[in-house]
Amino acid sequence: MDLDNIKKAWQETNISPSIDEQKIEKMLSNEGHSAFNSLLKYEKLGRTLMIICLLIAYPVFSNHLSVFIIYTVSVILGFFWQLYKVRKLKEIDIAHQSITQISNQVYWYRKIIFKEFVIGIIWFVGLVMLLGYLEFSDKSIRPTAFIIAMSIAFIGVIITYKLLYWNNIKKLEEAIKEVEEFEKENI
Repeated sequence: MDLDNIKKAWQETNISPSIDEQKIEKMLSNEGHSAFNSLLKYEKLGRTLMIICLLIAYPVFSNHLSVFIIYTVSVILGFFWQLYKVRKLKEIDIAHQSITQISNQVYWYRKIIFKEFVIGIIWFVGLVMLLGYLEFSDKSIRPTAFIIAMSIAFIGVIITYKLLYWNNIKKLEEAIKEVEEFEKENI
């Protein structure tokens, strides 16, 4: 009899664990929001670096007009690309968007960063080959020094992307997964 009463009381009790927006925001702000702010900060820093790259273009590439033109156009396009990424990142509103919306926007950002990385590598290799060809034809630089300098630059780019982008995107995605799992458990 008592068992039936307990069972009936349990069924009548409407237990619905709730997850409110403050809990979600707190979970994202621990790791995710700081990673998000870091990404936004790095994108803004990228705009400044594009301006600096534009200012050093002539002194570095003045010997070769074709390299100077390609580099300058690429830096100008890169500046506008940085503006676009900052604008898209600012559209992510962790406090007011659903976790699905945030997840979709972070996934989009991860895709464009990967594409940017691949296009950047192709651009880098192409520019290095053109610069190497022009430098070697002028005999103004030794091949060994050129290859070492370009290898160091290439490794630097990979490390920069890893530290600035991939690690922060990974932290942000982990925070989103944590919130999604928490929501699933509470449904």
